[in-house]
Amino acid sequence: MKAERDTTVLDCELPVTGGKLSLWRELFWPADWLALRASSVYRGKDLDLGDGRPVVLVPGFLASDASMFEMYRWLRRVGFDARMSRIGRNADCPDVLLEILEERVEDVHRQTGRAVTLIGHSLGGIMARALAVKRPEIVSQVITLGSPVRPGKVHPMVLSLIRAVARATPSPDDKPRVHGDHEHCGSCSCSLTELISRSFPADVPRASIYSRRDGVVDWRSAVEDAPGVNVLVNSTHVGMTVSREVYEAVAVLLASASEINYPLAA
Repeated sequence: MKAERDTTVLDCELPVTGGKLSLWRELFWPADWLALRASSVYRGKDLDLGDGRPVVLVPGFLASDASMFEMYRWLRRVGFDARMSRIGRNADCPDVLLEILEERVEDVHRQTGRAVTLIGHSLGGIMARALAVKRPEIVSQVITLGSPVRPGKVHPMVLSLIRAVARATPSPDDKPRVHGDHEHCGSCSCSLTELISRSFPADVPRASIYSRRDGVVDWRSAVEDAPGVNVLVNSTHVGMTVSREVYEAVAVLLASASEINYPLAA
């Protein structure tokens, strides 16, 4: 019974269990930010400048676009057309948030005439992967930061937060979400789960950036079996959005993606 109680659902039925993780390490995330600010990669030195391709940033669980602002400014500074997700706080029904993200990426794709790179932190990375599976024709590349791309362990406090948010969040049927000139309603059926259970599109490059210092998500949950997909960095979980090593890895990953993967819109 104890194992059953410890098992929960991480937004859209991704099964995780509480694990013994060193959450105290996350207190040192400001050191990741300071190291980034002092680095040459932050200034764009010796980097291959971007080609103006669109990049949409997706925040993690309980976070908003503000958590991605440092990466947003850096990407724009080094030559990419960075955009925010505009999903609001990542604490709503995942079906609704995925639909809003899809609309946002569709808009960027239509505006730029190019498929879109997605960079997602934690739960935002899971959403990015799900959208690539659902709409591979508008997604050119997916980079996840500390995202549990397969079942594993997270800190017990995270499980408690998930349960609390789920209890406090009304279903879209009970309270439709207004988005622009329309509403999102219907049951929260967790279609995200079905999407991430499918095979990832072979023609969409992907990478999973993970850290063994992660105090929120067990790093093994962020490691794929596929060769050449995983990138190890030294960062806290929270600090992945402001980590020098993450930015260096992102720069290499963006540069390595061929222009052939960024087709013009029809």
